Amino acid sequence: MRSFTVLLLFVITLNILGKGNSNIPSVQAYKTFSEIKLDGILNESVYQNEPVTNFTQKIPDEGQPATEESKIWITYDDENIYFSANFLDSQPGSIDQNLMRRDNVVPSDWFFIYMDPYNDDRTGYFFAVNPGGSIADGILFNDSWDDNSWDGIWEAKTKVNDDGWTAEIKIPFSQLRFKESENMVWGINLNRDIKRRNENSFLVMVPSKESGFVSRFADLVGLDGITPKQRFEVLPYFVQKAQYLIHDSDDPFYSGNQYKTSFGADFKIGLSSNLNIDATVNPDFGQVEVDPAVVNLSAFETYFEEKRSFFIEGNNLFYFGVGGANNNWGFNFGNPELFYSRRIGKAPSGDIPDNDFADYPRETRILGAAKLTGKIDETWSIGGLSAFTERTYATISNNQKKSNYEIEPFTHFGVLRSQKEFNDNRQALGFMFTSANRDLRTDNLSNSLAQNAYTFGIDGWTFLDSSKTYVLTGYFAGSHLNGSKEALVNIQERPYRYFQRPDATYIRLDSNRTSLGGYYTRLALNKQEGNFYINSAIGAVSPGFENSDLGFQWMADKINGHVVLGYRWYEPGEIFRRTMIYAAHFRDYDFEGNNLNNGFMIFSFMQFMNYYNLEMQLSYNLEEYNKSLTRGGPLSKNPEENYIGLEFSTDSRKELVFGFDIGYENNTLTETWFNFEPFIEWKPSSQISITFGPEYTNNFSKRQWIDNFKDEFAVETYKQRYVFGEINQESISANIRLNWTITPKMSLQLFMQPLISVGKFDNFKELAKPGEMDFNEFNNVVYNGEDEEYIIDPDGNGPASEFAFSNPDFNYKSLRGTLVYRWEILPGSIFYLVWSHDRANFDHPGKFKFGRDFNDLLYSDTNDIFLAKFSYWLDL
Repeated sequence: MRSFTVLLLFVITLNILGKGNSNIPSVQAYKTFSEIKLDGILNESVYQNEPVTNFTQKIPDEGQPATEESKIWITYDDENIYFSANFLDSQPGSIDQNLMRRDNVVPSDWFFIYMDPYNDDRTGYFFAVNPGGSIADGILFNDSWDDNSWDGIWEAKTKVNDDGWTAEIKIPFSQLRFKESENMVWGINLNRDIKRRNENSFLVMVPSKESGFVSRFADLVGLDGITPKQRFEVLPYFVQKAQYLIHDSDDPFYSGNQYKTSFGADFKIGLSSNLNIDATVNPDFGQVEVDPAVVNLSAFETYFEEKRSFFIEGNNLFYFGVGGANNNWGFNFGNPELFYSRRIGKAPSGDIPDNDFADYPRETRILGAAKLTGKIDETWSIGGLSAFTERTYATISNNQKKSNYEIEPFTHFGVLRSQKEFNDNRQALGFMFTSANRDLRTDNLSNSLAQNAYTFGIDGWTFLDSSKTYVLTGYFAGSHLNGSKEALVNIQERPYRYFQRPDATYIRLDSNRTSLGGYYTRLALNKQEGNFYINSAIGAVSPGFENSDLGFQWMADKINGHVVLGYRWYEPGEIFRRTMIYAAHFRDYDFEGNNLNNGFMIFSFMQFMNYYNLEMQLSYNLEEYNKSLTRGGPLSKNPEENYIGLEFSTDSRKELVFGFDIGYENNTLTETWFNFEPFIEWKPSSQISITFGPEYTNNFSKRQWIDNFKDEFAVETYKQRYVFGEINQESISANIRLNWTITPKMSLQLFMQPLISVGKFDNFKELAKPGEMDFNEFNNVVYNGEDEEYIIDPDGNGPASEFAFSNPDFNYKSLRGTLVYRWEILPGSIFYLVWSHDRANFDHPGKFKFGRDFNDLLYSDTNDIFLAKFSYWLDL
């Protein structure tokens, strides 16, 4: 580890030559002292100035002039920057005017504006509008990455005429972050898309063989004397909720929770033109779209995406370990997610006693949260977050007597993140700190949660050559937590750690431990551009590393390495427009030296001349050890395994788009996995799109874990029987979406996800010997239908006692969906109507019959939630 730290510090301090490209084009912005009326009609005097006209194709004919003429004017006044465009078109009847909900960028005629107000060559904003008036926006980061989760408050008007189409866009300076000075220079790029030709042309076109995007922008000059007002925005909200849930008619808590009214507000305060504070009081963090239904048979937590706007905005500042390179291959070793915002306000974790009825909150209320984001200067970013969640209680009723039980402690969460770039962004060094501090007052919570949990990390990168072709990235993170002995036992027994393993040799469970610490580190090399490609990395995460109190964790005790070689053809040929092929080898070991992963992969991507796409993946894994199969028991082995996957899609510009994703896996134990996921998207009009994506999965495994049982006579397996069964699992699901964009500011969205997943178990067995794939099948198995359990006599007439477990068969059926009406009444002021629906059914476990199961689901009881929300933007 010392050698890694020395190497990282060495490469970061390399003295590398400066940027080679000094021929940066410039674009003039003109100040206007008269009002620009936003109507899409270009009749103001500013349009007598010289426009920007030189656009170059990237697709389909890279390097050639754009086929249609474009004229762009950039003007500004004291409060706004304006972009006006006249897009001439020789076939105005073919201009695509499709309407779509905000940020749903699908093939259309588009005008994109890319700005780098800090002129830092790495970050910025994008704004887009199409002829129908649909808009999109977001942020740019890491030079070539983007994120559309940021929603600025700006306006656009468009007109389609006999010569083409026009656009006028007004973006307040208050929505942008920049370092204020008398004579500013920003980065700028412009992009026009013509749908019928699948043409993308740019003011500054970056060739496909080359890397970077923001770092190639032209200079936007002429922004002189801008003094924006201090930003102070308030977004108060009102929510009325009505819940009609499955309940017992005698439930004393139901009526009190059925109708809820809430108020709150978000605040945005500009400390300067480049630093903002976001704060929230009694925030509304309800999710507009439900989390997907899943059937998780593993020992690991399911990851869900963040959907709450307070946490989404500026979240790229809190990414750790991913900057510098334009590709970060994982191969079973992802970057540490030190900050997983869904920990804040999560469902409570405390247990409650047996009861007749219970009022158990679904989430922990956030008392307040504040966030600082921005840049100290163009090379130094900073982000900080502080949030408090309330002490949460469940109320139970027994024999009509009510009592309260604490199920989540009062908690503070903190995050601090900063990164500094050097030498024209050729090197960077950053740090990140997180904390979760709980006020634990009950044994119930003290025995399950850490009292204090901290992580700290440094990350950075350095380019190894003057052309920025090769980059070396690295990070090192450490963790420390403390709590009661009981809590530390639970933490040591988590599925990515399993210190209780009876055959462990490197580190064992310590029941007297009251603290735990560890580290997470990686060093990677990436080639950023060119036909030939290479990526390689080596990393390690120690057994004691723990960041799940405020982060997301799925592994520990791992040493990982990989190498990827590839070749990319960017020039069109007779059959393909572009082709890519990669080959990789990867390995994992634990700190005991056990080989946990050893495989080879081949990936390929091909785009045909008609814009159809085909991807293929082949992989082969050698025999390897498995630490999690026995859920805390000894090592077992995985067999040799093969996988093939294909993904196909048609031209996304067409009215009807279809494709499929298919995968098949098998191994030397004759276990199989098959998945088929077709999809179809139909756009019957310029305002409506319908997507239907069914999915079928079949999983046959001979080693599905059921339970562990103590037995003094199981001497081969450390006096414990590790029981498994053969499972045949079939799942049918679908994602169904209907988008109706009534106007660019008004839309109706329907999302539905039906799911049927059935698992049938038989041929019960136990692990025969640690570190092997051998199992002893049970011959004396009796099913007790009255108690719905299996009774196992493991050795017939031998001395071992019988044991029993509940029937593991399942038949899980669910239907989840939302219907969302959204109307942006005024810029930043939005009215929502939401219907959220779910139902579930568990009849006929282990028996799959689609018609019957679907009928069971349709006639199941339902949970329905209706919600009205109005938020009003005040720019003070």
